[in-house]
Amino acid sequence: MKPVPACGVAELVHRARDPRAPIHAQHAAFAVLVERFEEMAFATALRLCEEPELARDVCQEAFLVAWRRLPALREPAAFGGWLKRLIHTQCCRVWRRCSTRTGWPDSMDLAEGADRASDTAELFSRHEVRQLIRRAVTVLPAEERQAVILFYFLDESLRAIARALGVSVGLAGKRIHTARLRLRRALPRSISEIFLATAPSPAFTRRVRDGAFDEFAGEYRFPNRPDRRVIVRREGQVLASYAGGQRHVLASRRQDTLAPTAYDGEARFERDRRGRVTRLIYYEFGRRLGVAHKVTTRARQHVTAG
Repeated sequence: MKPVPACGVAELVHRARDPRAPIHAQHAAFAVLVERFEEMAFATALRLCEEPELARDVCQEAFLVAWRRLPALREPAAFGGWLKRLIHTQCCRVWRRCSTRTGWPDSMDLAEGADRASDTAELFSRHEVRQLIRRAVTVLPAEERQAVILFYFLDESLRAIARALGVSVGLAGKRIHTARLRLRRALPRSISEIFLATAPSPAFTRRVRDGAFDEFAGEYRFPNRPDRRVIVRREGQVLASYAGGQRHVLASRRQDTLAPTAYDGEARFERDRRGRVTRLIYYEFGRRLGVAHKVTTRARQHVTAG
């Protein structure tokens, strides 16, 4: 993937939602937006959620929602403030789900109550640990705090951190090293050893970028043609479809619309109320040929068993 030239936020938004641009070019521009705003996004989510893992999940989902709704953003330069509102909405949804799942039933016997009390004590202990880490990271000097958040919470590589902060790889590593020393002094040894030993997983930016592709990936079946199916797969930075023994690379013309690059066809994807892709409407030479429904894991298992 070619690097996107340095430019302003508004220009990046325009590039990321340009229907005339190839989908990989749109994604490249959006990936730069993610890199520029991921530290701010995580800090916002962490203030609302107070749990690093939950905040990271909220950030990822908020960026994916931003990608889907990017054409609706009226003021491209206001991307940062708009993203904060999306993060706040995602946090509220998460807390509503959590409060629903953790409600105590009215008829709970003493054994269940004892187990729940034990779980509550464990959760409280973990919450206290997270609070200690959060406070220790918050008081770090700004440049070290940014590097720590990108490395330990958002799992970015040193090269990605250097690019996001506009410094050399060596200086990015030095900031993380200095921050580690401060955190070792600020945190109890039992906590600092576990936290600082955490190995970064795949980069946050890559997960967001891949997630924008993965939501289309899956198996689609036509109800009136059970023998005909379409498989959409992410292959690196390319989306490809498999149908009728043929493979086609897909490109984007506009939001939620993908087209084969080899001939005149078009797949328009539809979403449910939760924003999940559920259907594929296929057109060829402007004529609607059919509607295929995305097969869920449960439905696929049922078809296989049958």
